[in-house]
Amino acid sequence: MSEENKGTPTVECVLNWLKVTDAWVIGGYQNKFPRLYYAILGLVLILVIL
Repeated sequence: MSEENKGTPTVECVLNWLKVTDAWVIGGYQNKFPRLYYAILGLVLILVIL
């Protein structure tokens, strides 16, 4: 494996993890968004608070 490709599997794993849509229901609302949306929302909220 070359030096350039060492980080690729980790990045692919993270991207695949962020694309997963978790199955949960709160008060009749069923989640339809992948984890990526919540990660972006969290980052935006942190930037707004700071």
